[in-house]
Amino acid sequence: MSAVVAFDMDGTLIDSAADIGAAVNRMRVSFGLKELPRESVVRMVGNGARVLVARALADTPGADLDEAFRRYRHEYDTHLVVETRLYPGVPDALDALKSAGFRLAVFTNKPYGSTLFILKELGIDAFFPVVVGADSGFPLKPAPDALHHILKETGADAAGSWMVGDNWTDIDSGHAAGFRTAYCTYGYGAPDAFPPDAVCASMDAVKSSIMDANKGK
Repeated sequence: MSAVVAFDMDGTLIDSAADIGAAVNRMRVSFGLKELPRESVVRMVGNGARVLVARALADTPGADLDEAFRRYRHEYDTHLVVETRLYPGVPDALDALKSAGFRLAVFTNKPYGSTLFILKELGIDAFFPVVVGADSGFPLKPAPDALHHILKETGADAAGSWMVGDNWTDIDSGHAAGFRTAYCTYGYGAPDAFPPDAVCASMDAVKSSIMDANKGK
């Protein structure tokens, strides 16, 4: 049985809080607004950039959200990998999973082009033959459609496959697609109604949980 491990990006593979927060604040300053604490911005991440921008302007009734989104996208797209880094253990975990026969994919609410750029800049793009972003033609998480697409593209089966992420949207999308799920406690979000199959405090723990659970399958 072939299986795929689909990874979220922000808060799972990469720590992008500093660059996202800086872009949000440059957008706010461009409207004459005060900057937000980075911790506040981090709590807004997880449902796509438009939702992030709307949350970041919740204190500004009547704000032009379309223009704010345009400004945010410009600020972020031109500063994608300033302070963004891989979480510890990511390359080793990906290499181990690939060597064990798992197919690897990325499923993120971040735009496809930005995702590819970051993966390449951080040196892990070769691990992922399939990447699905916010503008890849599928509903955003927690919808499972993109995971169904990933199964088709990789020739994998849902049984034994995993969705790995740091937010309830990741867990819910994986559950809806029939995947097992691993929740990363070191990220930005929180789980919701569906309990994950594994709770992991590091990428090494993600690797171990998946490989242990799939032994003999």
